[in-house]
Amino acid sequence: MPYALIIGAGKVGYHLAKMLSESGTRVGIIDRDKAACKRVAEELDILAVLGDGTEIGVLGEADGEDADYIVAATGRDEDNIAVCRIAKTRYGCGRVITRVIDPRNMALHRLAGADATIDATTAAARMISDALPAEGMRLLSIFESGDFSLAELELGESSPASGLLVSDLKLPQDCVLIALIRSGTVMLTRGATALAAGDRVFALARRPSMEKLREALIGRT
Repeated sequence: MPYALIIGAGKVGYHLAKMLSESGTRVGIIDRDKAACKRVAEELDILAVLGDGTEIGVLGEADGEDADYIVAATGRDEDNIAVCRIAKTRYGCGRVITRVIDPRNMALHRLAGADATIDATTAAARMISDALPAEGMRLLSIFESGDFSLAELELGESSPASGLLVSDLKLPQDCVLIALIRSGTVMLTRGATALAAGDRVFALARRPSMEKLREALIGRT
């Protein structure tokens, strides 16, 4: 059974611990707050260690050397960065995930050894921005790295892609059409698939290429 050690028993740490423990993962958690540790221990029935998660002794008390995953989930960048550094240099943890509070500190988290960074501030702003659709296109999902997004584009009568085969489209290099919906029927797109007005086309592309993708399918607006 994999072991996930979470540093920080606030809202983020608590709910993550609950989700992981319910999925069958062994979970441990560290927090400076006595009440938070008591709540976790009583409600989730997992290991809860009271102390400073940036201290090697406290991490050892929580079996840090056995952790398959260490998650730095406190509300302070400096603490999360310190946890990342210890997790990598002291324990050689294979997967270190960190919560980024101030996006300007992203590089410091990565330099400290974070394998994955969760920047809630930027992610929230991006999701709100993506919820405001460009003409004929809306973004449906952002993948973990933030580099790729899934987009839906609806072709009109005047769309340059209407009537063309997928293989004839001049798409950005880092873009692929996945499927389309036509008259309520889902179809996987192939090179020989002919597009038509009214098609709802789903594409995966790097975010910087989204505008070129929209121009190729919908046209300039």
